[in-house]
Amino acid sequence: MSVFSKFKSFLGRHRNKFYLSGLIITGSLLALKYAQKQLRGCHEKEAKEFIERNRKLSHFDSINRTCNQTALNLSSTLLENICTTIDIDKTVNSLNQNSGNKLEMWNTLKVQVFMKAGTIIYSLVMLVITIKLQLNIVGSYLYKDPTSVSAILQEKYLSLCQNFLNEGIEKLANMLKLKFDNILSGVDLKKEMIISDIQTIFWSIQASLNSDMDGPINQFKNYVINTKLSESSDIYSNMLRDTADLLESEEVTSLATHLINCGFTLLVDQLFEFFVTGVSETSDTGNFVNHSQIKKPLAKIIPVLNRLLSKQALPQNLLQDILVSDRLQALCANVYESL
Repeated sequence: MSVFSKFKSFLGRHRNKFYLSGLIITGSLLALKYAQKQLRGCHEKEAKEFIERNRKLSHFDSINRTCNQTALNLSSTLLENICTTIDIDKTVNSLNQNSGNKLEMWNTLKVQVFMKAGTIIYSLVMLVITIKLQLNIVGSYLYKDPTSVSAILQEKYLSLCQNFLNEGIEKLANMLKLKFDNILSGVDLKKEMIISDIQTIFWSIQASLNSDMDGPINQFKNYVINTKLSESSDIYSNMLRDTADLLESEEVTSLATHLINCGFTLLVDQLFEFFVTGVSETSDTGNFVNHSQIKKPLAKIIPVLNRLLSKQALPQNLLQDILVSDRLQALCANVYESL
């Protein structure tokens, strides 16, 4: 039998096996090609998602840089409005000129300085939160559709801050005046106070405002939005409702309360330097001096507190602390992602 005949006979005997092997090999090749195609698809999808995430993150970072710069710019206007609303210089000039009842003017100055401190802290927190929320709401809409919010509509929406800078500041100052009048009415100017006494005054004002349903944080929305919300489905109405919902949310209430508390803590820390200036760690007898128990008359504390407010020590430091707040940044990210 020839070699060819033997080979033909071998194929005949094992024909089914060759068919099965061919099917397995062909199937394996097809499966391999399919897997490679799917893998390329996954890689392309991951690459697209990575690019999209980075593009969105870049957009978010750009918005927040704009937020910070806008807050810095508007804070100057805010502080000017506060100084105009609470005219401490007028009272100080009257005292220097010995015109009128001196004790009465000192009591007026006492309330004005404390209410100015409160107004600065509350208003800076409320202003920055409002700006951050608004710009992230606009940014979220624009990221999805760059033509959705026109420049004119953006200007109209962002002008809500002007409501707060004008009517809102005056309303806030008037409320704080009533609260501090009540808290400070029985505190004599000659009273020797330790730093915790000042802290207690600030805690009292926060507790009083938090428990008052007309307080600034409980009425945050009305300090910013002074128009009736429309049920219309247009972009501007949607943005207003989004803003109102956020300003009334538990998250914003909690955040604002936290930042306000941080503001008063910062002020107390700055004021504490006045209490300990020139005081050594030990007394003449060698005993340790407890700085927290150092006493100063209220009449001496008031001018120092006023200088802290006037020289921008508190406003600038507080503004920076608010802008870098992790909790505020997290809220902004949630707003940007959720809309």
